[in-house]
Amino acid sequence: MNNFSPPSKVTGISLNDYDILELLGEGGNASVYKCVNEATSSEYAIKFQVRLNGNRIDRFNKEIRLNKEIGSHEHLIKYIDSGKYRKHPFIIMTLAEQDLTEKFKNQENFTKEEYFSQFRGLSKALACLHKQAIHRDIKPENILISNGRWLLSDYGLCKFDSDTMQEAITKDGEKVGPAFWMSPEANNLNCGINDKISKSSDVFQLASVFWLIVNQKHPTGVLRKEDWSGPEKLFEPIYNALHNDKDMRPKNGSEFAQQIEGAIIE
Repeated sequence: MNNFSPPSKVTGISLNDYDILELLGEGGNASVYKCVNEATSSEYAIKFQVRLNGNRIDRFNKEIRLNKEIGSHEHLIKYIDSGKYRKHPFIIMTLAEQDLTEKFKNQENFTKEEYFSQFRGLSKALACLHKQAIHRDIKPENILISNGRWLLSDYGLCKFDSDTMQEAITKDGEKVGPAFWMSPEANNLNCGINDKISKSSDVFQLASVFWLIVNQKHPTGVLRKEDWSGPEKLFEPIYNALHNDKDMRPKNGSEFAQQIEGAIIE
């Protein structure tokens, strides 16, 4: 059986002491519901792997494992629990009100006070994730907002690099992420050009999101200082992180976080 049970068969049941409430969203690979802890009445999101074919289960289980082992950071989605229901693995995590794409559509602009705090938090969250893996799919849809805090989420395309997690969730040559948010090296791979995705590729993607928030447009084409509408002190670290040559960018989230922090506290 490759398809998940209808929502009516899931809503109302209890798993691991969590009552499943309404469906929040669904896609080709996963369905997400709201759930509530029976003892504390705290609400969370529960994500089920829908399809059981191919390597999808293996990929989802590795996503769960990374959520468990990545460590705690206030700007990373928080792992709560996990398990299996009728052969379908699930993970329980922070409940978000919306993602950054939805917020961007509904908000004309962002104050520097708002995005200063979020940029610092997200870059440090990326540094935390980079101790274990490369994310490879950073985009506004994968930045969730919970209680006003922006959270890096969705590790479904991550590639592990620790000694205990050598095997990648996806292969090096596999297409990764939507074209609009790909790093130049990811685009090269998709065009059949030999290249390699690295942690600096994540830096490029996160910097692209930052540029969007500050300037209200995606960083396409040749970027110039005249295109920048934010505080001058923040231009250089974000601009440098968007360099087409990955060797000219910060090499990982830790370097990028230090540069963002240094610019903001000047």
